[in-house]
Amino acid sequence: MSIIALFNLAKEYLEARRTKQAFRHLDDHFLKDIGFHRENGQIRPLSGSKDVNQDTNELIQEPPGKHSSHS
Repeated sequence: MSIIALFNLAKEYLEARRTKQAFRHLDDHFLKDIGFHRENGQIRPLSGSKDVNQDTNELIQEPPGKHSSHS
């Protein structure tokens, strides 16, 4: 793994952590205003399946039939 990849990974982790902290301080009314809700301690969007608290290393799902080559 290159040093640039490590820096990018650290940057993504810190951004996700900062976002989680900001969302955690909002009450349920404000979360609903911006399209999120709190469920079992997790912040989730009102629609869709992407979780704000999910790990930054998780793969992004691609539509069927479209495959990217990660070699």
